[in-house]
Amino acid sequence: MNKEEAENLLKESRDKIDVLDEQIINLIVKRTSLAYDIAISKKALNKELLDTSRENIIHDKINNLLDGIDIDKDSVIEIFGILASMSKEEQKKYLD
Repeated sequence: MNKEEAENLLKESRDKIDVLDEQIINLIVKRTSLAYDIAISKKALNKELLDTSRENIIHDKINNLLDGIDIDKDSVIEIFGILASMSKEEQKKYLD
């Protein structure tokens, strides 16, 4: 690969990452916006904010989805932990 090809590949790759970053942000916003529905459902069902059985299901699902994929699984699980924390913080707004 020559310098021009490398520069083009770098730019194309960065452009693709920019598009993916925007999509990821939009998905996070959509995911977090479901916290209201979850919170009012939990309130109507008299359920606690923390649902460890659901968190275990999600953890298992993520592990299964990552099975056979060459990626840092701990980092992906950490990302989903952050997403779960964000959801719980949003839910707290409606449960208090």
